Amino acid sequence: MISVIASIGFVITVMTFISGFRMVKKPEQRAEGLMHRVNGYISLSFYIVLAVIAIMHGTPVFYVFFWVIGLALYCLKIFLVRKRLGLRYGGYLGATILITWIVAIFTHLPS
Repeated sequence: MISVIASIGFVITVMTFISGFRMVKKPEQRAEGLMHRVNGYISLSFYIVLAVIAIMHGTPVFYVFFWVIGLALYCLKIFLVRKRLGLRYGGYLGATILITWIVAIFTHLPS
C-alpha cells in the first residue's frame, strides 16, 4: 500500500513539474496555474502522509532528517513563489523536489 501511495505521489509530482514549465511558457492561462498549484499541494500532502507512515513504522533517526529536508524544500519553493522569485528559481527547486521523491521516498520507505 505504501508503494502505491508513493507511486501516485511521484506521478503527481511529475505532473506538477511539467505544468510548472507550461505555466512559465504561457502565464496568461490561469487554469494552468491553478492546476499547477493544486497538484503541488496534493503532492505535498502525499509527501507528509508518507513521512508520517515511515516515521510511525520505526524509521531510523537518520532517515527522519531526510524527510525533514524534503519538507523544507517544499516550504522553500512555496516561499520563493510567494516572493515572486518562482520564475527565476522555480525550475531548479521543482527538479530538486522531483529528485527528493526519487531518493528519499523510494529508497527509505519501510517495507
